[in-house]
Amino acid sequence: MYTMTMKPFSVFLLLAVGAACTEIGPTITPLEDSGTPTTPVVQRVFVEEFSGVRCVNCPAGSAEIARLESLYPGRLVVSSIHAGFFSNPYPENRYDFRTPEGNNLLNLLGQPLGYPSAVINRRKFEGEADLQLSRAQWAGFIAEELGKAPQLDLRMAVNYDSTRRELRADLDVVRLVQGLSTEGLRLSVFMTESNIADMQLGPDGKNPEYLHQHVLRRALTPYDGSPIGEDLGIRSTVRRSYTFLLPSNWNASNCRIIAVAHRSGSSWDVLQVIEKRL
Repeated sequence: MYTMTMKPFSVFLLLAVGAACTEIGPTITPLEDSGTPTTPVVQRVFVEEFSGVRCVNCPAGSAEIARLESLYPGRLVVSSIHAGFFSNPYPENRYDFRTPEGNNLLNLLGQPLGYPSAVINRRKFEGEADLQLSRAQWAGFIAEELGKAPQLDLRMAVNYDSTRRELRADLDVVRLVQGLSTEGLRLSVFMTESNIADMQLGPDGKNPEYLHQHVLRRALTPYDGSPIGEDLGIRSTVRRSYTFLLPSNWNASNCRIIAVAHRSGSSWDVLQVIEKRL
């Protein structure tokens, strides 16, 4: 049974209605564009790492992700999901990183054969039996995904009130190409936190001051996303807005908000992803 170890808090999800939630076209004040005529929109890749404090090999997996982030600066977006047997906290752990969303994502994306494991853009690659990939496979499939031309752009502006510990994120979804089916397209929005010092098993035993990175803390949408519900025309824009109150024991300077545009149903492929610091 999942046990909440942090203080209760309120989550406000604003899937705005009326004009704020419809395709507004040129009347929308555009958010910061991720591409210009000389710097085109780039494809980013979503990495969902499955981890746990009892996983002796997971620190090596996290180190590999850090290496890949340095290799592709600004183009990898990572969520570290603590779910499954290895995620059960030790008595010495300060935190319980398990979340209901993480457990549901594990069931949605499939159980790994071993840890560490990661899902890359939620894609089932040719020759693979499922979505979960071993550490040795990550670099090759990430490079393959980064080589694709983007079909969608995501633009996000984040405002954070440190006194009230309230953030507001405005997210624009922009279709870039003709012939892209938007049927079943969804948005998932997550909060992560990095640099959390807590117990972790490693090859040399338990490390009480291990720094956990990209830890999935909460979803601001249902774990499997919210339907966009509109047919995006070429270069048209759909906006969604979200607000969230950070719990008092989260370090806001280490938190990021992640937005993912993905399919649903028979395929959960990610089309684009973006993250912002608070």
